[in-house]
Amino acid sequence: MADSMRQRLERAEDETLAPYALRSATASRRHPIENEGRAFDYRTQFQRDRDRIVYSRAFRRLRQKAQAGILPAYEDHRRNRLTHTLEVSQLARTLGRALRLNEDLIEAIALGHDLGQPAFGPSGERTLDELLGGRLDGRGGPGLGDIGGFARPWQSLRVVDWIEKRYDHPGLNLTDPVREGILKSGSLERAPTKSIEAVRAGLPALLETQCVRLADRISCALHDMDDALQSGVVELARVERLEGVRQLRKKLGPRYGGRGGRFMKANAIHRGLVHLMITSAVLASGRALERWREKNRIASAGEFEATKNQAVTGKEIALPPAGRRMLSEIESFLDARVRRGRDVDRVDGRGRRVMLGLFAAYHADPTLLEDHVLLRYKELSGARFLRDLPRAGVESEIASRYRKDPVFVRLLADHLASMTDSYALAEHARLLEMGAIPIPSAEQLRRELSHPD
Repeated sequence: MADSMRQRLERAEDETLAPYALRSATASRRHPIENEGRAFDYRTQFQRDRDRIVYSRAFRRLRQKAQAGILPAYEDHRRNRLTHTLEVSQLARTLGRALRLNEDLIEAIALGHDLGQPAFGPSGERTLDELLGGRLDGRGGPGLGDIGGFARPWQSLRVVDWIEKRYDHPGLNLTDPVREGILKSGSLERAPTKSIEAVRAGLPALLETQCVRLADRISCALHDMDDALQSGVVELARVERLEGVRQLRKKLGPRYGGRGGRFMKANAIHRGLVHLMITSAVLASGRALERWREKNRIASAGEFEATKNQAVTGKEIALPPAGRRMLSEIESFLDARVRRGRDVDRVDGRGRRVMLGLFAAYHADPTLLEDHVLLRYKELSGARFLRDLPRAGVESEIASRYRKDPVFVRLLADHLASMTDSYALAEHARLLEMGAIPIPSAEQLRRELSHPD
């Protein structure tokens, strides 16, 4: 029997990838793949994962989520979570391809790394973490203490493992390397409260995930600076004093000054810094990987598979010291000049107030929720569907079960995290108009918008 296209692609991986790159042929899943009448098998396991992510609802919603703050209703040029995701994918794939790592695995991880990001960016994430971490108990929280908090990497894994519904089983049924990569693509400040199936708990990120993590950091810094320059939030002259931009201008010479106004110069800065960062990361990481491979005596994919848990440190893919200093300077500049200030704090405060208002309304009266949230709670808890109860018994059921159940509170966080910026704003306005969210006093606003110590 002739080999399938998938088998030919798997052989091509063996022939072209470095010995320390992960192979798709050995990737496992939690559930078997349904045949569904397919006549051809033409994708590797990681290519299938990439496609499943792209067709998910969570991926589509990224286009209406701001990278930070609140996405304006008519915004043509500013980055959003979807364009950020695509830029991370492009940078990570370029880095991985140059290092002979598995580009399909890198792409799948990059496309899925932000699926759990809630509305309003970091402001929404912080608010949900305070609600689920117990820090707002007594000030609008559920009063259940710390029930695990909220973090974007954990939520992204929760989306692909459980929340998305396209098949007979929960989630997208991604391969374990992609699932682990999504979880470890961002910083995790707390250890998991329970083990996660087929995820190497407590071990560093493997090389493909490290590519995504570095690309995410580079992309965030450079596209935030590009957006700030293009919109006039920061002055071109101030950006030109950054060490990386000074080096770039020196390299370009007269060609930089002849590029016209701010728009063309901003493009030259962004393009040049991307090239500079990725090139330096490729060269430094390539040298580091060769030393690392020789030290650990890895000559084949099998040897890497047998030793990866002990050999990989999580720091193999990195910028050289000069590149790290350059990137840190840009990030410090953005923190001081772009990501803070009166206007930014006002936008973040509005997003925080919307998230707190929606949570409070739903927690007090779950009948305001859409049916699919209530049905999911019925499925998980065994409770009766709230709308099937007689009206006289609804309030007692809410008081005795819903408000006291961490499972319900986590479902509320899932629902809020899935919202786009525009939907969250519209839903908040609707509930405010019907009186489900009371108009806060100045003192209530002060308490709501103040971050806990």
